Amino acid sequence: MEILQKAGSVVLLLVGALYPLASIYVIMKFLARGDAPRPSLSFFLLNFVLIATVPLAGILGGFAGFAPTLWESQVIRVIVYGAGFLSLVALAALFISMRARQPDGGG
Repeated sequence: MEILQKAGSVVLLLVGALYPLASIYVIMKFLARGDAPRPSLSFFLLNFVLIATVPLAGILGGFAGFAPTLWESQVIRVIVYGAGFLSLVALAALFISMRARQPDGGG
């Protein structure tokens, strides 16, 4: 069980560290398309919220997996759970926003 906890902590640390880079890359690709319309302001806002909250939850959660005494702090738990919840809400809103902007596929 301890190996699974350490592996999960490593995954959380990697996601927390790599998500902002991947998200900035996706935003850059959207802006580099000359023929396509520009993304909406809500797209940018939700991506910036995710760039802030995913690393906060991932890195703090990953460190807490390696140092269980850190997880005993109520402040760290509230921050990790709050950032994780806000990340999920922003991700759902981003998917709904992007899906609403796509034209219907027919019929």
